Amino acid sequence: MAKDKRYNAIKELIERGGISDFNKIFDIMPPSTMARHLGINYNNFTKRQADCGRFTVKEIMKMAELIGVDDVVVAKLVIEASRRQKNKKLK
Repeated sequence: MAKDKRYNAIKELIERGGISDFNKIFDIMPPSTMARHLGINYNNFTKRQADCGRFTVKEIMKMAELIGVDDVVVAKLVIEASRRQKNKKLK
């Protein structure tokens, strides 16, 4: 399968600081496409999006591979999103 060109756009935006929020990735790449590329059922993917703490390390590593960035970069985005979601629930 050829790499989707939208991943290159996401990579560039992450590297330039244009994407600092995990969910901004999905302004470029539809969640359904990302879920399919990760091999995750769409409904399960949207549950993970709603609660980013549900993403597995393996899924984070695969996302990073698809985007073409270091695993730590995607992990950091997911962790920050998870913290925001947690804080939002506490309020």
